[in-house]
Amino acid sequence: MANETTQVAQPLQWKWVIIGALVGLVIVGASYYIIEQTFHNIQIQILVMLAGCIVTGAVVGYFSPGVTIKEAAIGGTIVVLVMTGFLYAVDAAVAKNVGINVLLIILGIPVSWVGGWAGENLQGSAVNLDEELKTNKIQWKWVITSVVVGFVLNVLLVFLPSKIFNIDLNVALVSFLVSFIIAGFIVGYKSPGVTIKEPAFAGIIAVILEWLFLEFGLKLNIAVPYLIAGLALGFLFTLIGAWLGEKYQDAVGKRVTA
Repeated sequence: MANETTQVAQPLQWKWVIIGALVGLVIVGASYYIIEQTFHNIQIQILVMLAGCIVTGAVVGYFSPGVTIKEAAIGGTIVVLVMTGFLYAVDAAVAKNVGINVLLIILGIPVSWVGGWAGENLQGSAVNLDEELKTNKIQWKWVITSVVVGFVLNVLLVFLPSKIFNIDLNVALVSFLVSFIIAGFIVGYKSPGVTIKEPAFAGIIAVILEWLFLEFGLKLNIAVPYLIAGLALGFLFTLIGAWLGEKYQDAVGKRVTA
């Protein structure tokens, strides 16, 4: 109870709010600059900027001492407000759609919080070791963390390299699959105990989220066989990544046992 009281009373760490805002402006600004020159679709531009907000929160949550989720959210708030003002100032195409800009602000704040939460989990400051090492049940916290990591990597690794490779679909597919392996590896390595099924299950959820964006955001009609193939690949490649992460955790001697 004393620990809970201390966490509630913990003062806001403005240092990490500022760091988060500065890092976020670099990440989100650079992502927008790269994507705007290749994809003129404003939905894709907003998606990439929101992914950048998640990365902003994750950076704060992972690298800062203690629990700094609220700092990540405030830093993300500053980022989306500054970016929105910047887009209006330069008369960017995305700024002409008021609804899309409102969506950026409304979603930018909570996704920054989610990024901070995921970063805290990967750091280990919010991990209950006793509970996680003794249970054989699926750990939904790590499923959600895996979804966050996987979704961000899917978005950034598929869209950002497109400027270099001229939107080559083969390169996009390879980047898509590699992003699942990296996401699974990160969670498999950073989570205590054996966490393989959680990232694999999260791979399926990440594919569903991306299908929803393609289907309803971009109005692309994805055939059922392609969706099924995507679900299978998301599951398989995240599973492989998680297995590699667990093996690497053993190899470097960081395995935590009950």
